[in-house]
Amino acid sequence: MLAIRKVKAERGGISVDDVPVPELVHDTDVLVKVEAAGICGTDLLIYKWGDFARRMNLPTILGHEVSGVVEQVGSDVKGLRPGMRVSLESHLPCGVCYTCRRGWAHVCPHTRYPGVDFDGGFASFVVVPESVCWPVPQEVSPLQAAMMEPFGLAVHASLEGSGVSGLNVLISGCGPIGLMNVAAAKALGASKVIATDVHPLRLSAAAQLGADVCIDATDESVHDTVCSLLGERGVDVAIDYSGQAAALTATIKSITHGGELRLMGVPSHGISLNLEEWLFKGLVVRGLHGRRLFETWERSTSLLATGRVDLSSLVSHRLPLTATEDAFEMAISGQSLKILFEPNGSCV
Repeated sequence: MLAIRKVKAERGGISVDDVPVPELVHDTDVLVKVEAAGICGTDLLIYKWGDFARRMNLPTILGHEVSGVVEQVGSDVKGLRPGMRVSLESHLPCGVCYTCRRGWAHVCPHTRYPGVDFDGGFASFVVVPESVCWPVPQEVSPLQAAMMEPFGLAVHASLEGSGVSGLNVLISGCGPIGLMNVAAAKALGASKVIATDVHPLRLSAAAQLGADVCIDATDESVHDTVCSLLGERGVDVAIDYSGQAAALTATIKSITHGGELRLMGVPSHGISLNLEEWLFKGLVVRGLHGRRLFETWERSTSLLATGRVDLSSLVSHRLPLTATEDAFEMAISGQSLKILFEPNGSCV
């Protein structure tokens, strides 16, 4: 089978190789025939050989945003059978540490990731533990199922703290997950959703997904525009996907006193921030990661299966594995939305 692998410890360093179809190793393993798999920010960090990637043992098959069909199951697999459609959770927590036992498995410090710590889903087939396979109803297409893992981040960010229902919400940074958060926030009852970004393509997509107002962050008027809409009150909740100091500064100015700042974007390097305004405003600051296992998956599935959220418009490119180099360069350039590989041919 064909597979996209990271083979060299350098920028790029990926190849499309013909490798054996993986075999079940443990009795709880599942062999999944991949229908679609999406490029994620983590994959781009690996491509660039950022610090996070240096934990990897090369070569490793990349990819962790995956949907597919169960092909084979181990003898101890209880809830799956061949022919079932699944989406994959990307976090494999240890299940026994203090964090996991407190119900915070989604931030387990011993988490292992497909496509990082073991072979992932940029391939025709992938083997994973049953514990990370989420059954997908027929109402959810293979393409949307491949986006359930990142969509779960957006749903998680929308549900944490005071939620979004009846509140004014600012989404800062409209990459694929920020865009998903626009759709999730609207579906979960936000009063107004304001989206900011510097890319016209992303702002157009945000409007299509339901953002009430889209602001070009390059004109440095985010705060002024928010005030013109809401007065001095500002937004109740701001969710940052940018990880950029300038964007965070503008976002914080736009939050009401006693409001919430939810941090999702990962800075590429250390940044300096003036915490005085955070303190005097009495902001509740939440650092968020992953999805609650598996509460978030239940909510995400419901939103997609009932049609309250449709992520189809986010798919800008559907490509074979052989288009790997072009796919990664397009993703890095910011001139795409969601890029999906289809290892076994076009999905329905």
